[in-house]
Amino acid sequence: MIEKEKDPLHIAIWGSHFSWDGGIDFLIYLMNGLNHVKEENEISLFLILPNDFVSELKYFLINSKNAVSKKQIPVFKKSNVNKRILSAVVNSGIKVQTIYYNYTEKDLIQKLKSINCSVLLPVVFALNKKFPFPWIGYIPDLQHITLPLFFSDVEIKFRDSRYKTLLQNAQSIIVNAKSVKNELEVSYGKTENIFNLSFLPPSINFNNEEEITKSLKEKYNLQNPYFIICNQFWKHKDHLTAFKAFNLLIKDVEFADLKLVCTGKMEDERFPEYIKELKDFIRTEQLENSIILLGFIPKQDQNFLMKNSVALIQPTLFEGGPGGGAVYSAISLGIRSLVSDIDVNAEIENNLITFFEVGNMVNLKKKMQEVLNTPFKVSDYSILEEEGNSRSQQLGKELIKIIETTIKEFKN
Repeated sequence: MIEKEKDPLHIAIWGSHFSWDGGIDFLIYLMNGLNHVKEENEISLFLILPNDFVSELKYFLINSKNAVSKKQIPVFKKSNVNKRILSAVVNSGIKVQTIYYNYTEKDLIQKLKSINCSVLLPVVFALNKKFPFPWIGYIPDLQHITLPLFFSDVEIKFRDSRYKTLLQNAQSIIVNAKSVKNELEVSYGKTENIFNLSFLPPSINFNNEEEITKSLKEKYNLQNPYFIICNQFWKHKDHLTAFKAFNLLIKDVEFADLKLVCTGKMEDERFPEYIKELKDFIRTEQLENSIILLGFIPKQDQNFLMKNSVALIQPTLFEGGPGGGAVYSAISLGIRSLVSDIDVNAEIENNLITFFEVGNMVNLKKKMQEVLNTPFKVSDYSILEEEGNSRSQQLGKELIKIIETTIKEFKN
């Protein structure tokens, strides 16, 4: 019996609701995995985005609603979401055709028909069960259940309703960790259509490494050895534990010249006082010359600073995927990471990872000291590239299986 040939896959990546940096990274992560299995599966990739004007209007309305709920005056700030997504796509080198729509479901359907869409993903706000194309939902985390104090009652009800509808309507749902899948089943009942993606950091491309590294060290004035934290300054990222551990460490004269470099946007809308708390600690402990707050910097700059650090520190109290985006980058770059031992992070199996007790500054200080006293050499780029590409190919294969399951379920 002659086996029937597979139909070409026209995969639509829906970028409408991914305005935060980690969300944009996730879109690229998916596209990169699919790109690594493109030839054998006859894949064509399409990026679906709202028109620029609609994108900016949506961003303004959401921010205004949040500001009013907190009794603040709305301020118009351009998000440049589409520009940031497209820039990330260009930097990734992935070939994808961009399709714009007017943010209505009717126009979305028309655009998907025009490309003969096989499947749409990742969908964070549920489409109805009669939507004429297969689609894959995405649930990033259950932070509102794990850390309810970080959310208002209204936010908790909104997230709860949104996830229940996704679970009811979607043919398939992807999550970033086994622990998220387990939490979903505990909180919302056992579901067979949830697929957890494996921890598979991609390769990261380097260009003119030596020259760029030198210029960036001069640009950011980083001549001494340093640890690095690459997180947004949200309270649950727990920078304070890392600051306290670092403060203990540099009291030892042997490590007095060390620096702690932090990248990431310095704001937390839920806890605006948290940034002040961190800065007050730095000032009180006279660490202004030791803890370097760089704020938001270009991704390429961050990667090169990370690669030349002693190690990454990931002190987070909560993540939707193992290690968060920073640990993915650190492994791709071949550098060591000190990572809090929360359940989701325990899913990371890699020799570059050292766990410390979450929230324990003394234990973290001890692990930092151990890293400093252990000789280490970063693997050659060719090895890192090969390992990263192999992981991306595995991710692509996982996604193809999920897509095929979704299409089959849709047809039934």
